[in-house]
Amino acid sequence: MYETILVPLDGSALSERAILHAREIARGTRSEILLMQAVNFPLPVVPEAVLMPDAEWLAEAKKEAARYLEGIAAPLREAGMRVRTLLNDRPPADAILHVATREEVDLIVMSTHGRGGLSRVLMGSVAETVFRATSRTVMLVKPERPAGPAHADEELYLHIP
Repeated sequence: MYETILVPLDGSALSERAILHAREIARGTRSEILLMQAVNFPLPVVPEAVLMPDAEWLAEAKKEAARYLEGIAAPLREAGMRVRTLLNDRPPADAILHVATREEVDLIVMSTHGRGGLSRVLMGSVAETVFRATSRTVMLVKPERPAGPAHADEELYLHIP
C-alpha cells in the first residue's frame, strides 16, 4: 500500500516522534522511509527587519542537517530498513510539499505542535498547511498531553484523500 513514506524533521524531539510511526508502518509494508529537513534562511519576525543572507551560515547549516539526518537514518538501516535522506532549501511547508510530489510519496508522517487558538494564528502551522494543501495521505502525530480529560483535537489524525 505504501512504497515511500516521507518523514519531515526539524531537529526537535517532537518531530522525531513521527519516526516511530513511520518505522512501524514501513516494517509492515516494506516501505522506503525518506527523511527530510528544510534548511533555509530564517524569515525576519517583523517585515522591517533586514536579514543579510550568509552563504557560509547556510552551508554549515546544511552540513549539520545532513549529519543529523544520517544519525537518525543509521539505526533504521541497521534494522534492515530502506532509508534515504535529503535536504531542501525551501521554507518547511513548501519543502515538504515539493519533496512529496517530486518523490511521489504515498504517505507523509509528521509531528504537529498541536497549537490552537491565538498561538496557531500567530505562529502558523506547517503541519496544517501540508495537511490542507496535499492530496497525499497524511498522518499527523500530536504531542503527548498530560493525563486528563481528552479533547477531540488531541488525537492522532490520519487524512486519506
